[in-house]
Amino acid sequence: MAKIAFWITAGPDQVAKAMSGLRLAERLKITRGQDVKVYLFGPGVALADGSVPEVTEALAALRAGEVEVQACPNNVAQLGLDGAVIEGHGVGLRPAGEVLVELVEEGYQVIGV
Repeated sequence: MAKIAFWITAGPDQVAKAMSGLRLAERLKITRGQDVKVYLFGPGVALADGSVPEVTEALAALRAGEVEVQACPNNVAQLGLDGAVIEGHGVGLRPAGEVLVELVEEGYQVIGV
């Protein structure tokens, strides 16, 4: 089984790019049973605020497929977003450095989008 982590930095100005990663993560988990995680970083964190309906739908599909989605709490603060809103969309908040090291130590291939 592959272990793949999608590190999404594409923000609201690049929704199509971000969606390609979110949908691929969903398909790999649901149709192929792969071990997949998603992390939103930098501008990508703003995708979880509920302002882009197709992203909100993709996050719900990932949650339904039991794909872990997390975001950087420091980026949430830097972008002036509400952490409770982000978490309300099923996105956990954990520091990027902690998550990245964990992913590498656990053998995930980290794919940047």
